[in-house]
Amino acid sequence: MNSSELSSDLKRDAPSGAIDTAFVLKFEPLYTLTDLESEIFSDIGPKTKVRESFKRKHFLKVAEWKAIGVLPSLEEISSDDIDFVTGVALDDDTPNRFRLPLLQMLPGVGVPMASTLLTVVNPKKFSIMDSRALTVLHDFHLVPTDNPAQMDYQTYRKLMKSLAKGANCAPIDLYRALIAYSRQERD
Repeated sequence: MNSSELSSDLKRDAPSGAIDTAFVLKFEPLYTLTDLESEIFSDIGPKTKVRESFKRKHFLKVAEWKAIGVLPSLEEISSDDIDFVTGVALDDDTPNRFRLPLLQMLPGVGVPMASTLLTVVNPKKFSIMDSRALTVLHDFHLVPTDNPAQMDYQTYRKLMKSLAKGANCAPIDLYRALIAYSRQERD
């Protein structure tokens, strides 16, 4: 079976109404975990959580994975600024509603990058919000927009946590299933 036939089969077999356990079990295994992403979640995330702020080199690794288009502007941010802003955003005493806006204070950091930074450090609590994931959720009539700039992150995060709980998975697994689904829809 060639990739075009497989894609057609996936579209035909795609769940028609629910993002649930069956959806995650079907699509998450189709997600390709890169070496860089694996390193980010298995090594950089835990180190950053203990340190309570991003080192510049770790911040740039996350950007290399998630925000390659703005990487040149992110490379211009000083180590001190990265350490300070991420330290405040990741502090246990910082209310969740302030974390994303704090990270967006760094030049070039938009919602997808800011939500990724939070997710890398705590993938059970936060979720990556980007246009691909939002498009799938929008197509399933679960969110009002597919534009990250127009979606409230706290509302999105709570939805992802709820959907992940209902699907018996971590929010990061749900995100990966959404991305895999979005990719097969384009093929």
